[in-house]
Amino acid sequence: MATLRLHQVARDFTDGREIRRVLFPTDLEFSPTELTVLSGPSGSGKTTLLSIMGLVLRVSEGSMFLDDREVTRLSDDAAAAMRLQWYGFVFQQPMLLEGLSILENLLLAVAVQGSRPTARQRNRALELLEALGLAGAWAMQPRLLSGGMKQRASIGRALLKDPPILLCDEPTSALDAESGQVVMGILKRIAIEERRVVVVVSHDARVFPYADRLIKLENGQVVSDTRGNATSRKPNPL
Repeated sequence: MATLRLHQVARDFTDGREIRRVLFPTDLEFSPTELTVLSGPSGSGKTTLLSIMGLVLRVSEGSMFLDDREVTRLSDDAAAAMRLQWYGFVFQQPMLLEGLSILENLLLAVAVQGSRPTARQRNRALELLEALGLAGAWAMQPRLLSGGMKQRASIGRALLKDPPILLCDEPTSALDAESGQVVMGILKRIAIEERRVVVVVSHDARVFPYADRLIKLENGQVVSDTRGNATSRKPNPL
């Protein structure tokens, strides 16, 4: 398990002429077993915040901690190593490679580290696909899968390294209602049953009932941070 803590984190961007603050000083802490949704209109700062949390963007001010370790000013190489060890990422588009099977796409999570997948990792990938309802699709290529199935496969890829933190950027926005419900149900059980930090950026109101915690941003600031009655899910753990 892991905790992620932000202390007075802020971010500026510049076009070379003027500096524009897109995220104002923010204090947040994220804990396992809780599915958090970051919501807000376009330009509210939610994707910037997620990118900072994932060590993709550096902060302009403030500090960030993984457990008790400050990770604000890591070198590029050290930040990349932390991302590989601590994080899984799910994006709006699944970004699966055509020409590879679904199983091979999952195993890319290992191959990008310069290692050949082991038999144990291959078995773990197959277990994940079964848990995600894709047991019969492991040998298929992505073009043969529906959008919802592709997104489930991308979740499996993100989980293969067993990361304590899962960050998701608009994972349901390209899906129909039914597929979106399946994906959010999976993400919720990952948070609860697998005891991971799961954070979802979304402006899709259909995901809000799945949130244990809903954080809304406007103009680079947190305007509300609430815990509600999230939709209950009790499927088999991954």
